[in-house]
Amino acid sequence: MVFSVVIPVFNEIAGITSCLDEITSRFDSDLPGEHRYEIIVSDDGSADGTGDAVDRWTETHAPKRGVVRCIHEPVNSGKGKAVRLGFAEASGDFIMFTDCDLAYGCDTILSVLEAMASGDCDVMIGSRAIAGGGYDGYGFLRRTASKAYMKLIKAVSGFSHTDSQCGLKVFRKECGKKIFSLCTVDRWAFDFEVLMIADKMKLKVGEYPVRVINHGDSKIRLLSDSIRMLRELLRIKKRVAELEI
Repeated sequence: MVFSVVIPVFNEIAGITSCLDEITSRFDSDLPGEHRYEIIVSDDGSADGTGDAVDRWTETHAPKRGVVRCIHEPVNSGKGKAVRLGFAEASGDFIMFTDCDLAYGCDTILSVLEAMASGDCDVMIGSRAIAGGGYDGYGFLRRTASKAYMKLIKAVSGFSHTDSQCGLKVFRKECGKKIFSLCTVDRWAFDFEVLMIADKMKLKVGEYPVRVINHGDSKIRLLSDSIRMLRELLRIKKRVAELEI
């Protein structure tokens, strides 16, 4: 069995090599059985040499049970597109995406993959809302804004899941490939589109409790981006409702 992990990056030169060091070390030592892995770094037009740093890392490191490679996009288009391109390239039986800061820790990544492989879900999403202290790693403002935003999403869209924006989601290969082939959103609202399509396909979506243990600086501007995202949510809801799947 092969696990694929897609890591979208944009100007992450400060943390990308330590991310690769940590995740490959843990996967090499702690993946159960004879499982293997691939790490796909999807560089979304970084201007600071992030993609080149990944290429240099791959030249000097030889993970024992997996491979690391980088997709280079010349122009910054958004996290949604970076994840979509990574899924198109992924070959694992289960495909996950998560962020370069490994905000939920490698223990959680391994636990979610194991739960997915041993269960019957088609999609499993991390949820900070169902974990005790799930948001404790954030400052007060970001924690409050994240919770308020989730409540607003539910009120506006009728969304049923507890945490659409958690940056840790894993899919059975055939389900993830199908979902992302139907996605069109390039930027921050892509998580919502992914889950709306999964619901439209009547897939079984599970939730796994996660806690933030470390995180990088957010690139989201809370007020302006929230207003823009809410407009996008209404557009996505309409488009997905019209999809013939």
